[in-house]
Order: sequence, then structure tokens, then C-alpha cells
Amino acid sequence: MMKYALWKTCVGGFVAAVFCVATGTQSFGADAKSLENMEKELNALRVSVSALTDQIEAVKQEKTVAVSAPDTKDDVEALKNEVNSLKEEMKTAAQAESTIKAEDIAGNVYSEFAKKVKLGGQIRTRAEYANGFYQTPTNNGTLPGAAGIAGRSSSTDDDYVLNQTRLWVDADVHEHLRVFVQLQDARTFGSEGTTVGYANPGTENSIFDLHQGYFDLRYLFALPLTVRVGRQEIVWGDHRVIGNFVWSNVGRVFDGGRFMWDTDDIHAEAFAMKVDEDGYISADDDDGSDETAYAAQLAFKKLVPGALLELMYIHKNDQDTTSNVATGSGYAVPGDGPVEIHDVGFRIDGKIPNIDAIDYTVESHAQFGDYGDQNQKAFAFAGRAGYTFKDLGWTPRFGVEYDWASGDDDQDDNDHETFDNLYPTNHWQGNYGFVDLVSWQNMHDFRGNVKVVPTKKLTVQADYHYFLLDQEEDGWYLANGALATARGAGYDNDSNDLASEIDLTVSYQLYKNVGILAGYSFFMAEDWMKDNVDDIDTSWGYLQTTVTF
Repeated sequence: MMKYALWKTCVGGFVAAVFCVATGTQSFGADAKSLENMEKELNALRVSVSALTDQIEAVKQEKTVAVSAPDTKDDVEALKNEVNSLKEEMKTAAQAESTIKAEDIAGNVYSEFAKKVKLGGQIRTRAEYANGFYQTPTNNGTLPGAAGIAGRSSSTDDDYVLNQTRLWVDADVHEHLRVFVQLQDARTFGSEGTTVGYANPGTENSIFDLHQGYFDLRYLFALPLTVRVGRQEIVWGDHRVIGNFVWSNVGRVFDGGRFMWDTDDIHAEAFAMKVDEDGYISADDDDGSDETAYAAQLAFKKLVPGALLELMYIHKNDQDTTSNVATGSGYAVPGDGPVEIHDVGFRIDGKIPNIDAIDYTVESHAQFGDYGDQNQKAFAFAGRAGYTFKDLGWTPRFGVEYDWASGDDDQDDNDHETFDNLYPTNHWQGNYGFVDLVSWQNMHDFRGNVKVVPTKKLTVQADYHYFLLDQEEDGWYLANGALATARGAGYDNDSNDLASEIDLTVSYQLYKNVGILAGYSFFMAEDWMKDNVDDIDTSWGYLQTTVTF
């Protein structure tokens, strides 16, 4: 009787153990099974293991009874062997159960890579109102108007809402590879004519686009070297010559390759970017009409105490001889020649050693090259300084700034002396006023400002600018580099007083991922504008909300 019970127990235990092992093996390798089926098998495995444990306890009890009978010595020895075998089967089953825990099944074979991928997005909505000399969006609501200010009057006004939506994927694939992709939809509310169906198909093709798409090859050859290839934003310093035009509803990106070397002491980079791809001028001309930008920067992080020193070289190469910046500004006619500008400059940004309350920035550039058939000879300078009262309530900062860019006093002397602003974000920090009616070309800008921080979430800033032209004969250039009014037979040069501007900006961090920005600017005409354009003042206000997730 005891042998029969023992045999039954052992067979039952063995069958349970085999079931556990088989179930565990199938669950672990079942690529085609759903998570729900895997969980059911896991529960069945747990029941089998529980039953196996009960059977072992029963065997132990029978063993105790059998030991008291002297005629069952052989049976007891056999029972010991069977129990040891069951223990090994139990251990195998337990290992199989721990191998297929639910949390491990939930992440598939790509789970480790999934941890390296970040998803994000941003929705930015800005309502604007403007009256007077201002630049409205074009009909598709994606780019600032570039046709100047002809036909404007004091009664010219408009209100509109700009919306920018960005979604991105940032994959840190491994130590040597990173991939970044960012999609963007930029539009003005109602610009499609109707939001029912697809209005005006094919005319709104610049609304949705790939904003950025590049890959980084990092730590090449075990060196602090990164190579970035693809469509990308590039920002140098205060955006004065190279920026991402972040205020625009579209922004600026560059297509090409970029080499970056970064250590604790220096940062060096060089890039080659295609700005415009136009193919060939004619079938028998080997020179293309493309525009490319080449640049290099060497930054010293510790050479100047308390400051960053940047040395820059930029080459703007526009081979389009029929329509380039020279023909657009009236300094050339189609066929005169390309625009090739070599820009060398430096920037120092930091704080006075041992006087942390004083901050300063100095930047200067010189340009030479070809401007159509004329020689490019131009210069620019910008300097700002500020003092922050850290021990006072609201920690006020008072700042002053002076900006200058050369202009041309004679259109026919074969020298073009107007500074080329290259690829800036002139709106950044209100470099030349927030209303964006002045660029770093043929100008003087005297600026004063004050910024206070009433709370950790609230910042308020007020700015005042007084603008003069460097050369009255040259003209007034808008923030996008275009002449505000056609040069024609020449300008009245009795005065170089251009305009004055007052800016008020308020930013509030409502929540961690929700920011609110509001502002108002008043641009008031001075003598040069009154004599050569019109006595028109400009009012501009906006309210912007940015949600990042």
C-alpha cells in the first residue's frame, strides 16, 4: 500500500515538474503568443508548483511513518531518492517561474532600446496686433513679409494668430550614435481660407515640414569629436550673425554637415551648409547659382578670466547673379556678379572676476569680399553691460548697450560698405528692438533697460532704443535685411535720426510645462523717417502661450 502511494506521489510530482518546465520553456520562447496567454500560463505554472510542494510534504509524512517499520528499509531508501529527485525538479520549476515574470514579458526584445528614446513636443500659440509700419505674415502664415513697408499708413492695422506645433524623437542609440527628428506645422489661424476639408490644395505646402532631422556620430576615434549631418538649427552667441530665428513661426535651419570638438578648455566647430540649391544658371555655364555657407569657430572657455572668448569665421557664398542680396538692395543689376562675403569676428561674454553682479558682452566683425561688381568692406560692433542688485527685492538688473553697423555713403564708388547681417535672429533678447523693424546694418542703436523678478515665476523687462543711421545716403534696413523703402534717386540726408522704440515684456511660468509671454512695443518716427518715408508711428502687441511636453 505504501509503495503504491509512494509511486502515485512520485509520478504525480514528476508530471507536475515536467509540466512546469515545459510551460516555462514555451512561455519564454513564445514569440507569437499574446501577453494575455503568457499570463494565463504563468498562473498555471504557479498552481503546478503549489501542487508539487503539497506532494513533497505528503511524501515526507509517509517517510516518517515508514521509518518506524523495520521491514520497509528498502522502501525508505527508495523514497529518499525519489524525494531528492523531486527537489531537483522543484528547483528547476521555480527557476522557470522566475524567468518569465510579467514585468519582463511586457517589454519585448526592443525594451532596452526603448529606454534610450525620448519623445517630446511643443505647441506655441501667439496672438498679435500691429498698427503702422510692421511686417505681417504672408498668406500661408509661415514667413515674415519681405516686401518692405510701401503703402502703409497710420490707419494700417491687423490682428492675427500664429500657431506652431512641433513633435520630436530623440534616440540615444548608443555611445557613438544619436538620432534626432523634429516635425513642425506652422500656420496662421484661418490662412487656408476654410478649415473644412483641404482648402486650396498645393498652395500651403510650407505649413508642414521636417524642421530638423540629423544624426550625431560621437566620440569618433575615442576623441571628443562629434559629427552632425542633416537638417539642424545652429546658434552662435547672441544670434547676431548666426541664429535659429526662433521668434519666426517657422524658424531657420541649415542643411549640411557640422564638426564639433568639445573639451573642458575649448570648443571648436566647423560646418558647411547649403542655403539655396538652384542648379545651373544656363546649360553652357559651369557655375551653379546656389548659396552656401561655410563657417568655423574656436571658443576658449578659460583663457579670459570669468568669460568665454569666441573667434569666428563665416563665408557667405551666393552664386546667383540674377537675384541676390546685392540686386535686392539696389547695389547691382542682374548679371553683375555673385556675392561672396568673408566675415571674421570675435565675441567675449562673461562677468567681471570677483564682481559677479556685473555682466558684459562684446562682439565685433569685419567683412571683405565681393558684392556684385563692388568690393565688400564693412564693420560692426556690439557691446552691452549690466549690473544686478542681488541683495535687493526683485533683484533688479540695469543694463546699457550700444550697437553699430557700417553703412555705405556712395553707391557708385565701387566699395560696398554696408554690413551684411548674414543669418541672424534679430529679435533675440530685443537686440535691436522687439518690434523687428531694424537690423544690424547701417545703424547706431543706443539702448537702456531694466529687468526685475518679482517672483520666481514672473519676470518684467522694459527697454528703450534710440536709432540713428550710420550713413543717411544708404537707407533703412528692416530686421529681415530688406530695405524699408526703395532707394530711388537718393535720400534726404539732413538728419540721420531714424526712430525711437519702447518695449515692455512680461513672462510668467504658469506651470512647469506652460509658459506665458506678453509684450507691447511702440516705434516712433524721427526726422529721417519723416523726411524720407512718412510720419507714421507703429504699435505692436502680442500674447503667447508655449506648452512643452
